[in-house]
Amino acid sequence: MIKNDFSQIYNSIKPIVISWLKRFYVLAFNIYAWYWLYRQVFVRHSNDFEEYLLWTLATVGMYFFVLENKDLRILKKNHNKYST
Repeated sequence: MIKNDFSQIYNSIKPIVISWLKRFYVLAFNIYAWYWLYRQVFVRHSNDFEEYLLWTLATVGMYFFVLENKDLRILKKNHNKYST
């Protein structure tokens, strides 16, 4: 009986916790990515293209991660009221 109660509570809380962890991950990544770019350009005055290429690939990868995970509720809004 206790095992069933725990299982029900666990199964009801798990999607909520995973959703919040994904949101935190995306937010933390974006904050650090933009801070890193600011630091490279304005603090270190770096002009090494490989670092910028890696930054671009990482941020594009995060963009596709966000698009792939519909449960993040970070979706592109449709402003066309006539489309279905």
